[in-house]
Amino acid sequence: MTVPLRPTSMDLTMHAMAQAHPSVAQTIGVVLHLDGSAPPLDELRRHVASHLEHEPRLTHYLRGLGLKARWYHDPSPDLSIRVREQLCASREQHLEAALTDLVARPLPEAGPLWDIWLLAGYEPGRYSICLRAHHSTQDGMGMVGTLTTLFGTVAAPAQQPAPRAGAGAYLGTARDMLSASATHDVWNDSALPLTGSRAISWTRVPTQQLRQAATARGGDTNDGFLAALGGALRTWTSQSWPRGGDRPLPAITMVNLRRPEEQDRPGNYIGFAPMPLPCHEPTAEGRLDHVIAATRSAKDASRRTAMRSLMDFLPARIFQALATRMTTSDRSAITTSYLAIHRPLRYKADPVTHIQPFNWLPRHQPASIVACSYNDVTSICFVTDAALPGLDQLPRLFRDAVDELPQADEVPGPSLHTGVALPVHGAEIDAASVIDFGLIKDILVRQGGLPAAPITPRATQEQAGIDSLAVAVLSMTLEDLMGIVITEPELAQAVTVADLAGLVARRAAPRSGKRKPGEQDPHPQSDRTRAVPQA
Repeated sequence: MTVPLRPTSMDLTMHAMAQAHPSVAQTIGVVLHLDGSAPPLDELRRHVASHLEHEPRLTHYLRGLGLKARWYHDPSPDLSIRVREQLCASREQHLEAALTDLVARPLPEAGPLWDIWLLAGYEPGRYSICLRAHHSTQDGMGMVGTLTTLFGTVAAPAQQPAPRAGAGAYLGTARDMLSASATHDVWNDSALPLTGSRAISWTRVPTQQLRQAATARGGDTNDGFLAALGGALRTWTSQSWPRGGDRPLPAITMVNLRRPEEQDRPGNYIGFAPMPLPCHEPTAEGRLDHVIAATRSAKDASRRTAMRSLMDFLPARIFQALATRMTTSDRSAITTSYLAIHRPLRYKADPVTHIQPFNWLPRHQPASIVACSYNDVTSICFVTDAALPGLDQLPRLFRDAVDELPQADEVPGPSLHTGVALPVHGAEIDAASVIDFGLIKDILVRQGGLPAAPITPRATQEQAGIDSLAVAVLSMTLEDLMGIVITEPELAQAVTVADLAGLVARRAAPRSGKRKPGEQDPHPQSDRTRAVPQA
């Protein structure tokens, strides 16, 4: 791995913010819940040590003053302070208390800013592994990469190359960056000022509820998540925050800007896009349509290229000025993030059954909300300012809003992503009549960027130009939009394109006895919002 010659502007901005406001912890992380017996701590340390050479995010850190910081390499960080364990008393609430404490606990002070905690004792045959890191050295997709290195069963799929961006994409991106920092005064209430005291809570919902509602209207799982969040906040504002009632609430969503060759690099390769949450829309259908339309530009590949170019070429001081502007009380917005982990994770033979993400709360912001989909369940973490009345009810309000989402029972119309009709995941339909050569070709052309002419039913994958990158894109698209999980090695075994379409159709056909997402969930949903001690 070649470490970037210089940190990104986002890296330096995060680093400078951490130095300017040391009381605002920038700790992000994930909690892996596993079936099995907790390993000895020394064994877990040896496991992590054996992967350090292949995971630069665990051996690099920023050092220096503010925007002058540079990357430093520590090939052998002290694992005695970075891989630790905590025994929890029996019962689930003791694990929850331990996780709340870990969110606020300081990271190691010297060297690479990360640690791993082994949590056990709360339930027989169950244990958890918590990975924490400083946001200046890891972003959300970087953390997914770290998890894949340490606990993955297959290599992370590559991303498709980014197309060139035209003048319109650059102008739209610049306009979005400025609009994200516009004055709105939604949270600037002198009677109830934001205090910066954080509270954290989690909930979870079946991913299919979010995906099915959104794909039926041309969106994806992230759109379902944002629409449900808008519904929850609509209820909250009507009950507890009149300043935000009957209007779109200012929010931003994080956008992954990593290029294929940067998958293992430390640092932040993210941009942000304005995503006003449609709290003014009275119906769940209206909120879904609003979100799908609003996220269209953030999904556009040329817009992502423009966002990345601006991050590369604009001086870090401009990003710092923009971040400072966005974290003032009259301009701050809700921050949202969505991650999807498509491949199974495990520690040795112990499978990861469930993943909880957690995030940090920037200065003067009301809430930071991150969702992570894994194993048919989407877990959502809410980090909120404790001064806001009634916001501790957001997990319950979110689940209520998910239940309001329309659940299609028929084949939806054309998708914004592929332009062809997609089947509803789990619907009782003849999949072969919907998933055919035309759909697979459309995905390969529109999503994979392949030329259409060579893709014929009798063409082999090589003749059709279907390389490993196109296979990875097809695999992710099938899961994201349709809930069909087929790994790249399985797809690569199909000889012709017609065979490929047949494989997908067979895997999409209804199967009896399959557990529905969310059933037999080993962890109950948590409604309790817990105050996070200030670091």
